[in-house]
Amino acid sequence: MTNQDINDVWYEYALNFVDKKNNHEQGWSGLTPQEQEIAALWVLEVDVYNGGFISFFCNWGEEAYLHVLRALHTIDANEVLKNIQEQYSCIEHLADDERLTALWDIPRLLTAEDEQRLDTLDQRLWDNEDQLAEKAYTYYHGKLHIQA
Repeated sequence: MTNQDINDVWYEYALNFVDKKNNHEQGWSGLTPQEQEIAALWVLEVDVYNGGFISFFCNWGEEAYLHVLRALHTIDANEVLKNIQEQYSCIEHLADDERLTALWDIPRLLTAEDEQRLDTLDQRLWDNEDQLAEKAYTYYHGKLHIQA
C-alpha cells in the first residue's frame, strides 16, 4: 500500500469515530478510550495540516490534547508526541492569563518568540517522521481489530 493509500484508508476509518463523537450527546465521553484516541489523532492531523498545532488546540481544547497524547504514546509516535508537548509548553503559561476568555484568544497573546517556535515545530510535524497514519491504522484496526 502506498503512503497516499494508507492516508486515505486511515482518514476514512478515523472519520467514523470523529462522527460518532460529534453525534453523541456526551461528545468525547461517549467514546471508548481507544475511540477517543482515534478521533483525537484524526482531528490533530486535519488541524495541524490546515493551521498547525494552535489550530488543533484552539478548535478542540485540552481534552482532545490529552487524548492525543495518550494515543501517540500508545502507537509509539514518539517524535510527534515530543513535538506537540513542546508546542503545548509554548502556550501553557497562558492558562491563568486573565485576558484569556476563549481558546482562540491564545494566538493574539503569543510572543513573537512563541510564534516562531510554534512555526518551526509545525514544520517538523508536516515532515511526518512517525508515519502517523500507518502507525495508527496498523495499531487500532490491525492489532486491536477495532471496527469503524
